[in-house]
Amino acid sequence: MYNIIVIDDHKMLREMISEILNTRGFNVVASSGDAKDSVSLCEKFKPDLILMDICTGNNSSGLAYSKIIKENFPSVKIILMTGVPDLTFIDKAKANNVDSFIYKNISSDSLITTIQNTIDGYSLYPSSNSPKSNIPDVLKDLTDTELGVLTEYCKTLDRDEVVKKLGISVRTLKSHISSIYEKTGYNNLAKLAIYCVGNGLIVPNLETPKE
Repeated sequence: MYNIIVIDDHKMLREMISEILNTRGFNVVASSGDAKDSVSLCEKFKPDLILMDICTGNNSSGLAYSKIIKENFPSVKIILMTGVPDLTFIDKAKANNVDSFIYKNISSDSLITTIQNTIDGYSLYPSSNSPKSNIPDVLKDLTDTELGVLTEYCKTLDRDEVVKKLGISVRTLKSHISSIYEKTGYNNLAKLAIYCVGNGLIVPNLETPKE
């Protein structure tokens, strides 16, 4: 079970999120309404992930404290969240090496998916929360390696099999998958693979004719 800290200055929302996570297989070990507390809570509880609002109590910034956490606890995953559509937040979050970024209007299922993917080593930002409608065009923007990764997943290979087949490291694979998420708007590779195969965009077991 993964340990999570929740930081949000709205007590009701904080309690709701904690309840959702606790009933979906995660363990909320601590919560606070002030981003400033995130550092001491990290020291005390050694969490796997922090879900933190950007604007919190006492004018504390989740963005500022995310940088401190990443510098002092690099293994701790961070998801920043906000209800304010300020694009500068996204750029600053990426500059601070924040793992993922969400808006508060996402569904509880999307929240759980984002948390699990982030813990698994993937990076998800807002565009990944809404699958794009022009996937056939988007696939053209994938690099050859990204398309190769997606094709192997369409063959229902697991992560270890894909790594072996493509001759890349797990870390490199995760980087490619994060890029695929960013470009396609999907946050679940299995769902993207099903869509691609079901719509004939990728024929996974197509043999190349021998000359």
